[in-house]
Amino acid sequence: MIAVVAAAQLATFAVVTVATQRAVSSRLEQELSVGHRVWEQFQQTRSEQLLASASVLADDFGFRAAVASGDVPTLRSALDNHGTRVGADLAWLLDRDGRWQASAHGMAAPAPAVLAGIMQQAGRDGLALQTVVVKDALYLVVVLPVMAPEQVGWLAIGRRYDDTVAQQYRSLTGLEAAFVTTDGAGTRVHASTLPAEQRAMFANAWTPGGDQVHELAVGPDHYLSDSHPLTRGDDARLVLLDSYDRALAPYRTLRSRILLLSGLATLLAVGVAVALGRGISLPVSRLAQAAQRIQAGDYSQAPVSGGSREIVELAGAFGRMQADIAAREERILHQAHHDGLTGLPNRRHAYDRLRAAIDAGGEVAVLVMDVNRFKEINDTLGHAFGDQVLREVAQRLRGALDDTQLVARLGGDEFMVMLPGLSCEAAHAQAQALWHALKQPLDLSTTRVGVEGSFGLACHPQHGDDPDTLLRRADIALYDAKAAHGGVAVYQPGRDESHLRQLQLMTDLRQAIAGGQLELKFQPKLDAASAHVQHVEALVRWRHPVLGPVAPDEFIPLAERSGFIHELTRFVLDQAMASNAGWRAGGLDLGLAVNLSAMDLLDADLPDYIEQKLAAHGVPAARMILEVTESALMQDIEYALRMLHRLKACGVRLAIDDFGTGYSSLAQLKRMPVDELKIDKSFVMQLEEGSDDAVIVRSTIELGHNMGLSVIAEGVENDRALALLRHYRCDMVQGYLFSAPLGSADLLDWCRRREAATPADDLTLETDA
Repeated sequence: MIAVVAAAQLATFAVVTVATQRAVSSRLEQELSVGHRVWEQFQQTRSEQLLASASVLADDFGFRAAVASGDVPTLRSALDNHGTRVGADLAWLLDRDGRWQASAHGMAAPAPAVLAGIMQQAGRDGLALQTVVVKDALYLVVVLPVMAPEQVGWLAIGRRYDDTVAQQYRSLTGLEAAFVTTDGAGTRVHASTLPAEQRAMFANAWTPGGDQVHELAVGPDHYLSDSHPLTRGDDARLVLLDSYDRALAPYRTLRSRILLLSGLATLLAVGVAVALGRGISLPVSRLAQAAQRIQAGDYSQAPVSGGSREIVELAGAFGRMQADIAAREERILHQAHHDGLTGLPNRRHAYDRLRAAIDAGGEVAVLVMDVNRFKEINDTLGHAFGDQVLREVAQRLRGALDDTQLVARLGGDEFMVMLPGLSCEAAHAQAQALWHALKQPLDLSTTRVGVEGSFGLACHPQHGDDPDTLLRRADIALYDAKAAHGGVAVYQPGRDESHLRQLQLMTDLRQAIAGGQLELKFQPKLDAASAHVQHVEALVRWRHPVLGPVAPDEFIPLAERSGFIHELTRFVLDQAMASNAGWRAGGLDLGLAVNLSAMDLLDADLPDYIEQKLAAHGVPAARMILEVTESALMQDIEYALRMLHRLKACGVRLAIDDFGTGYSSLAQLKRMPVDELKIDKSFVMQLEEGSDDAVIVRSTIELGHNMGLSVIAEGVENDRALALLRHYRCDMVQGYLFSAPLGSADLLDWCRRREAATPADDLTLETDA
């Protein structure tokens, strides 16, 4: 016990000593910093006064006349009188070349080296302000030109840095000061507040150390010193000294008292050690019980504080530890139930809240929402920007709901909104309001960005009685909303099986290329006038090993939603070009058309890939046609235009597919660098003379021709439609009237048979392939 007390007192003494030294050093550094700022003001005031005094004399008419005439006696008198009046310690007149002419008070001519430095600055800047040493005295000198009206000389006015200046500064700051210069002979002290007997010791102890604060011993006294140039570029410096001994004086008494108290405490410990030993068992037992409660997770009861002072302190420490553990566990619990990026409840917490709302009875609506094209935002603008978008979306959703409604982040860009007490109709209206609120541009720190979301809605009890079912069906509704390109979709009964099939297809599609399950078919496009095959369109087909053939209308949207469309498009491009190269080797030169998805227009590397594959397969760029649907172009017309121009720069031809089903205007069509229009098959399959479809088809053909575009009609399945298309001067036709999509080898045979057997004016052959 005695050893512990003694060690504690020694530690206290050591801590106090170290803390005192640090506090004193910190205070002295602050005083030196303040002293430096005071000196800058002090120096600036002296400089401005000196400059004003020099300006008055330099502008004096009589003085300028005396300088111009070279009247030395008059000049000396003027220098004496003005110098005395302004309190100058030095006044010189120099000629235009900087040579000394006259001085005040009979001062001898300065050394040439003194004038060289200051005149160099004056000649460069038009005036000079420097410190100079003249006969071991340090002066602040300003040099101004004398104009009459041309420059006739230079006027130098200076004030000396003497002990009076140092004492004036000390009276302002309480700091010791010294004006010094250094050369090969060592340090010279020109003026100081230090006693005369300490100046020589200071000159020997002080060495130039830049502007760093360091300790300095001057005889028995210790100082913290700091130095600064008197003027910019000068060797002369002001050294500020703050006494350690003076600063430590108040603490010496405290240290003595601490030593005394430490001794008394040690003696007292001997007397009370026995009493403490006897009274310690019960308090320690209580603390042990408190520790066991804390270990068991019971933080409701504070430790009992009784017994000796040390036990009381220990009980207090236990209490603080208990509070800290409880607070830490609360934070951990919060983190376990909330998302770190947005601060919203996470999936687990949202699931528990949803279960509690369902168990409470009544109606509960669940919305699952995600951000449209968020992957492209992340890929093109970076994950940091994507995180900002997620935080702003979370704030927008939370701000649109009341306290009884819950918004949570399920993961990635997916959010959940729980609307208790609302019917399905009311929840749908609320979801529509959220969708409109989210469409407003988000104000981020660097830019404004437009974001849209898709919402899937499922309701209790209509669509499910447990959280898993509701969330799964809300997710299914979300897929339906995304398939409809945004908005709000309500779960439709019976969609589970379809959704499971979609999930399986989305998963299996990524293995389809490696598994050889995808193949290309090619449908001919014939010249309407000559009956010759001009182009073929590449169409991808998928034969699933379990589900059998899967229609493109089913798996292409799934590829777009899963992000696999880029790999699928590149596979089609590569295989189609390889087939085209084989036909060319067999003497058949056909144009090759490949469809691009709307998502492909967001692939910034696609033009480079196309150029690379054209070169690799030896396919002329002019024989490559890229077909983009009109609706895909309308999703983001400006971005689509930029991508179309990049693709056009590769040398390929561009076509607008399914023309007539989108919403493009003539102004937008005129801006697109396209070569072909493909009339959608919905207008061609039932084409009859005098019908609305006939009007649309004929107008489209005339519009395309007037704009210099080729027009292709797809979906030609009967002779009536073919005859009308010929009559309307359509350029090319495509459809089952001529041929179904064929494999690569079958297409080659079909074309050879047709060229050998079909007359030029008959286009209605072979649909058996």
